[in-house]
Amino acid sequence: MRELAKNRPILRRKNRGGAPKSNRNALKTGRHVAQLRALRAKAHLIELHARKAIALALGGIVSREI
Repeated sequence: MRELAKNRPILRRKNRGGAPKSNRNALKTGRHVAQLRALRAKAHLIELHARKAIALALGGIVSREI
């Protein structure tokens, strides 16, 4: 019996990773990725400047919880 199993072709393809086939939220193309990254970077800079302004207003106390 074991000899027959060795001669059978492999029917299962190797998983290449990524989202499942039925996932509608899967990244299909990189069309909007650069725009989203730029938007997130800009939002991060705005948050950073706001934190610094608040810290200056409070007398130099810098905290991540503000």
